Amino acid sequence: MRNFLTGWWAVVVVGLPACQAAPEPPWRLVQRPTDEACAYVSAAGDTVIPFGRYDRSVTERFDRVAIVHRVGTGWVGIDRQERVLFHPYLFDNGPDYPAEGVLRIVNAAGLLGYADTATGRVVVPPRYEAAFPFEKGRARVGRGCHTEQAVEHSYWTCATWSYINHQGQALTDSIR
Repeated sequence: MRNFLTGWWAVVVVGLPACQAAPEPPWRLVQRPTDEACAYVSAAGDTVIPFGRYDRSVTERFDRVAIVHRVGTGWVGIDRQERVLFHPYLFDNGPDYPAEGVLRIVNAAGLLGYADTATGRVVVPPRYEAAFPFEKGRARVGRGCHTEQAVEHSYWTCATWSYINHQGQALTDSIR
């Protein structure tokens, strides 16, 4: 009986990974050259998101998250069911650039946080008035901020600055 149970348990443990669904191949971005309208097609060539739904995208390979633009709505991060996951922070005339696997996001109040670019999960909820991209495992964030305008660019002036890690934990009390 013991050998039977051991054998049965081995079949369950070894067989479980085979029962899990394999990840679906990424969808590919297709853009019309005339107006930048975009669509996504599956690996089999089937249209999964038709032209006209979004007018632009910066995501060539749609694995789990895509950054797309719709007139009237603006830039959003969506999943494959087209649920809005986050609103990317706009920088340099478009959505923020990913750094160390995350990108800056913004909420309706204008506060900044970070989302994982692979999963779309918000890893640091928007709570900062200023936030820089991650570099060497940390990001500089500010509170009590306002925007100053220079000739061609703007910059943040903040009452307090600190560094956070990828989990949003403070690495320093404050810096100047």
